[in-house]
Parts: sequence; structure tokens; C-alpha cells
Amino acid sequence: MQNRIRVALAFLAIYLIWGSTFLATRYAVETIPPFFVSGTRFFLAGLILVAYAEIRHPQRLTLPQVAASVWMGGLFFLVCHGGVSWAAQYVPSGVSALLMSSISLWTALLEVVRGYSTRPGRRMVVALVVGFAGIALLVIHPEVLAGTEPGSLGALVVLGSAVSWAAGTVLAKSVPKPSSTALAAGLQMTAGGGLLLVAGLVSGQSAKFQWAAITAQAAWAMVFLTLIGSLVGFTCYLWLLGRISPTRVATYAYVNPIVALLVGWMFGGEHPGVWSFVASGIVIGSVATVISSREPAQSNQEKTKSVASSPAFAEGR
Repeated sequence: MQNRIRVALAFLAIYLIWGSTFLATRYAVETIPPFFVSGTRFFLAGLILVAYAEIRHPQRLTLPQVAASVWMGGLFFLVCHGGVSWAAQYVPSGVSALLMSSISLWTALLEVVRGYSTRPGRRMVVALVVGFAGIALLVIHPEVLAGTEPGSLGALVVLGSAVSWAAGTVLAKSVPKPSSTALAAGLQMTAGGGLLLVAGLVSGQSAKFQWAAITAQAAWAMVFLTLIGSLVGFTCYLWLLGRISPTRVATYAYVNPIVALLVGWMFGGEHPGVWSFVASGIVIGSVATVISSREPAQSNQEKTKSVASSPAFAEGR
């Protein structure tokens, strides 16, 4: 009974925490340049994870492992989270969460292209087609994004971010990585966060960074993103992976967007249109179908590998 309560609380944590990070990001980028929001968050969280992993299970790293961490960190954090943070200036947090839920769709598609998965069955093909149709609805329908050019561009950037994350997830299966999941994730976060901070300097965002302009709301959002979103959420995720089927844990992929829509509506002053809810039902239903369709085709060991091969996959929020 006590274990069931812990499992329920851990699920509740990743559902609510990761679903709320989209609005927190929107708050943070109001007075902090986007690349510095994501860069600071992941660099600090990554350092803490690396320190924790090294204290628990010291491990000697190889040059290929470090190089792979930088490469994966670039895909997961520089491209993906950098894009999401930039787009948060123009795209409602709920819409951004829905677009990011397409990671499962892109991952399934890329696995087939790379030969990591067998030819998809009719059920999965239909789910992919319908899911991408829902995504197109989110990107092009004026009622969803108020017909603004920055909003539409931002939606496309978020969609590109989802593709980058999916590509990293697929490629991560074949790159060298430490045996410790926490260490691997910490290295990727640290590398990606560092790349984001460099990108912020190179792109000129540092010129817009003024300490005096940072509001209390943005500062608290950064604390939430770093300590709660990255560390608490990821710890709960790792704990669940050790006790629950990875496919069940992956349900956050279609619960988080619902939470993000509700949180944005209740606390962020966002007003999702009818088409937002129509599109959300289409996309979330498709993601759920794709995840459940992939379950029977994999052994328990393969499922654990596919979800956890990229430790940072869990921390895409």
C-alpha cells in the first residue's frame, strides 16, 4: 500500500511539474533572454546531477563518452530547449506543450527510417497520420495562434525542437554513454546548458540581460525550472523507471499537454480556442496510440533501453 502511494505521488509529480514548466518558461523569458533561461537551468541542474552520480557511483569517463554527451546535449538542449525557450515569447504554453508531445510521433517515424523498428502496422500508420494532421492544425489555424506571424514562426520552431529531441532519442541508442543514467543525463544537461550560454553570448542576447530588470516572477520561475522541473521531476522519473513499465511512465507525454493547457488558462491568462482543444484531442490520442502500439513489439529489456537510452528524454520539460 505504501509503495502504491509513492508510485502515485511520483506520477503526480512528473505530470504536474513537467506540465507546469511551459508556463514557468514563459514567465522567465519575459525579463531574461531565452538562451540564458535554458542555459542556466540545465547547466546548474546538470552539475548537481553529475556531482550526485559521482558521489554515489564514481565512474571513469572515456573521451568518446564525453564527446557523445556534448553531441547529445546539443540536440536535446541547445536546439530543442533553446528553440522552446525562444518560442515561449510568442507561443502559448499549452500549444507549445502540445507540439512537444509530438516527440513520440517523430521518434516512432525516425526509428523506422533508421531501421531500429519494424515496419509500422496499420494502427500506428493511422495514428501517425492523424497526429501530424493535428499538429498541422495547431501550426496553421489562425484561431489557435491568433494569426500572428511571430506566433506561427514560434510554433514551427517548437515543432523543429520536437524533431531535434526525437532525433537525439533515436541516435542516443548507438552512442557511448556511462552506465549510470544520472551521470549520463547530468553530462548531457551540463554540456547542453553550456552550449546554450555560449549561444546566448554569440547571438547578442547578453546585451539584453540586465539584472535590475529581472522580475520576482521571472526569478521564481528560474528557481522552479532548475530545482523542481529539472531535479525533482527527473528524480521521480528515474525512481519510476526502476519500478514501473517504461511505457506506463511514458504516459506523461500525453498528460503534460493537458496540464499545460489548464495551468496556462488558470494562472497564465491564456485562452485556448476551440481548435486548441480539438487539436489537443487529436494529438494526444495519436501519441497514446503510438506509445501503446509499440509496447507489445518490445521486450522488457528493450523497452527500458528505448525510454532510458536517452536519460535526458525524461527531462524534456
